Amino acid sequence: MTIGYLPMSADLFHVGHLRAIEQCYKLCDVLVIGLLSDAAIKKYKGSSPIIPYNEREEIIKHSGILLVVAKQHSINPNNNLKEHKIDVMFSSDGFEESEKRAAKKHKVRLEKFDYYKKQSTTKIKKKIYDQTRSEGTKKTTAPVSSSKG
Repeated sequence: MTIGYLPMSADLFHVGHLRAIEQCYKLCDVLVIGLLSDAAIKKYKGSSPIIPYNEREEIIKHSGILLVVAKQHSINPNNNLKEHKIDVMFSSDGFEESEKRAAKKHKVRLEKFDYYKKQSTTKIKKKIYDQTRSEGTKKTTAPVSSSKG
């Protein structure tokens, strides 16, 4: 039995996250999602996630794919690789040095999968920012409502 591990932030969960989970699930018998804690995301990316950990976890658990969600407290997956007896760790954009060291220590194979280029959390955030800025410069008037009664 092959146990796979996919570390992810999964903030603003989108189809790219779902496709990553689906791709990795096909390559193992059990998939463990190493879901980064809010603190780990803030330290790694420099800002807190928009969606808190417990909500991101719930979304992933309801993805329709049978998997395990394990909280990852730092970018280093060392504890989860050991605890879940991981055979292979997946990444779409390369592996951090701490991931490589942890994989070597626990004899975990590293495997890349295809990154979904059409969507990302960064692109979503930028689109929201751009639309908000654009709409903020337009003059708008609130509709007048009349209540007769």
